[in-house]
Amino acid sequence: MKFIESLRKSFTRVCHKIGANDNHPFQFTPTEKQKACALQPPADNTVEDLHGYKVSDPFRPLEKLEAPETAAWLARQNKKFDDFVGPGGNVAAETIAFLEKAVPQGMREKMPGRYGDKYIVWRKEKDAERWSLYIKDVPDYGAPARLLLDPMQIDPSGKTDVAGTSMTDDGKMLAYALSVSGSDQTTLRFMDVETGKDIDLVYTNFRSSVNWDRDGQGFHYNHNDAATKSSEVRYHKMGTPVEDDKIIYTPNATETGAGYFRLSKDSKDELGAYEWIFVSNTEPNKNALLARPAGSGEAFREIFPHKEGTLSPIHEIGGKIYATTSLGAPNEKLVCFDVNDPAPEKWQTILPENKDDQLAGAFIWQNRIFATYSHDTGEVLKVFDLAGKFIHDVPLPPLSTFSMGNWRMEDKTCLLTYSNFQESGNIYQYDAEANTLALYKKSAVPIDLKDCIVERVHATSKDGTKVPMTVIRHPDTKLDGTAATLLYGYGGFNVSLEPGLGSDIAQWVRAGGIYVQANLRGGGEYGQAWYDAGRKENKQNVFDDFIACAEHLIENGYTSNKRLAIQGGSNGGLLTLATALQRPDLFGAVISEVPVADMFRFHIGSYYGYGWKCDYGDPDIKEDFNVAAKYSPLHNVKKGFKHPPILIKTDANDDRVLPWHSFKMAATLQSKEDPGSVTVLKVNTDGGHGAGMTVTQSRQDVADVRVFLDKTLGPTDQQAYKKQLAAQKAAKDDQKLIKRMIKKFKRG
Repeated sequence: MKFIESLRKSFTRVCHKIGANDNHPFQFTPTEKQKACALQPPADNTVEDLHGYKVSDPFRPLEKLEAPETAAWLARQNKKFDDFVGPGGNVAAETIAFLEKAVPQGMREKMPGRYGDKYIVWRKEKDAERWSLYIKDVPDYGAPARLLLDPMQIDPSGKTDVAGTSMTDDGKMLAYALSVSGSDQTTLRFMDVETGKDIDLVYTNFRSSVNWDRDGQGFHYNHNDAATKSSEVRYHKMGTPVEDDKIIYTPNATETGAGYFRLSKDSKDELGAYEWIFVSNTEPNKNALLARPAGSGEAFREIFPHKEGTLSPIHEIGGKIYATTSLGAPNEKLVCFDVNDPAPEKWQTILPENKDDQLAGAFIWQNRIFATYSHDTGEVLKVFDLAGKFIHDVPLPPLSTFSMGNWRMEDKTCLLTYSNFQESGNIYQYDAEANTLALYKKSAVPIDLKDCIVERVHATSKDGTKVPMTVIRHPDTKLDGTAATLLYGYGGFNVSLEPGLGSDIAQWVRAGGIYVQANLRGGGEYGQAWYDAGRKENKQNVFDDFIACAEHLIENGYTSNKRLAIQGGSNGGLLTLATALQRPDLFGAVISEVPVADMFRFHIGSYYGYGWKCDYGDPDIKEDFNVAAKYSPLHNVKKGFKHPPILIKTDANDDRVLPWHSFKMAATLQSKEDPGSVTVLKVNTDGGHGAGMTVTQSRQDVADVRVFLDKTLGPTDQQAYKKQLAAQKAAKDDQKLIKRMIKKFKRG
């Protein structure tokens, strides 16, 4: 026993000694040579004591986004990217040409919305860089319409876009939010729709939606406090100064959000008897609910406490409140209750919990309940009577998602569109009584993947969990391990990756590649348990799931490690970085877009960062820090790290996941990586957190990725890749033959 104890102590001393040098990711002082490898980023000697660990952050100066040194370094990094991928040649040109042809020619129009006796619609004229907002008298496609908002007229530079709009029910007043370079921080303006002119009312630094009164005389909104990370509810009465806005509700805790809403009543276009406040914080799937009689001015009364689960009212029927809840039902159920006697034991269950499919939402229309359930990553819409008796399913195709145009309660029809991995764009008129879909407008989108194969396969994760993937490929693509394959994932924040056809996906598949969308734990595809299994102390499961998906694709002949690339953005950017650090042998290329990379400082700087504690834990708490330390990309890069080519993409204007995550990660990789490995950083200045780009910028962004993949994986076209392999083999054989001949010649 003494010998074993002595051995254990010796081993501990050795490990501690290893942890004291630069091979320990927490402690890193870059040499001048390492800085040169990273293109001379601004650096200092920042070291912090975090929960007993000395943690170096030598590239902390890159957090100074406006510093000239940062700008100069970014210019060098963009040049390195350009030099790595080269001019792009046919790949860039062919990608852009495909994307240009993938949209309908001429004017395009989205599904219209009805307000008063008018219809509001987004249109995009031929060759326009952005969508514009129009108003017209009838919903008919292409009907004469008057322009309300054109972002390119507002800002000819193209940097400004309309981030959101809210119209009064009568269609007379429009609130619209303008975002510059994709920023989440907007400027809110107001337009008199009849005249088309703005009124003298402006909110700056606005981060909220606008909840209009039914009569359009005022609106509720959220005022966000950057210091407390909380939002209070305020009310503005039209015609009064902003400084006179009334505070309706203020949360009594930091990092807490509140929202105001009203319900419709008795399946009619009239408001219910109560005003409601919804309160939530960083703990997911829990909320408090407060109410008061409408117009009373009384203090709001707690109906449901925050600690127990969720309760989300949807409608008032016969004086009772219909609401979805997760209390005692992880997949949620629909209940009704008396607001004056709201104890959960008094609730009446209308729709019991579905153990297989999550209740994703519900609404009342035509005195019926329309309930949306998540089913195998798609959506199904079921119809019940007000007592909860099943009537029928809305006839939607399997593995599809849908959206509905707005309607009034007395309307018996509405517009509906659905999409899946093979088609999108058709607009249907849905008859609520007949339960029928009639084609209203056929999609003019000139591309689809109807002739391609869409299959559901499952990988087995490290702990035995079956992880679903959707694989999309052309029938001519051979499963012989040579297909260029792009594996996409997210795995976080209860977000579901649903079916949908994008022109970028179509381009990749039509070029000969295989596209794979993985539904990892941490997402919302399979209810609360699926989400919980991929967050906080369970976050490693997400990376294990992604690794299992990659292994499955390789083992079953879809691709090889040299031909497999992974891609993800935001939390998905964290996913691809962490997975590449743990299993670099599995991939031929890695694409990490706007990633969260510094898991010790994600909650610092970004206005929204505090809200991510639901998935990542709180770095200021030792237990959560210890969990994050095991996978934090920035803190797990070892000296001499050998890895496939890594592309990190971000935008200098991203104010959600601040771009310094990408900056510091790229600098760290470039400083420490094996000389044979390469990390390139591409920094845009027009897109924010994946939004805000013009059409031209978006197409170029896709083309940049395709050129990178062509450079790293080889040609997407399978036959071209095989010819390339054959040519390379022939060249090697020729070299061997020449060497043998020379050797033979020397021997005489």
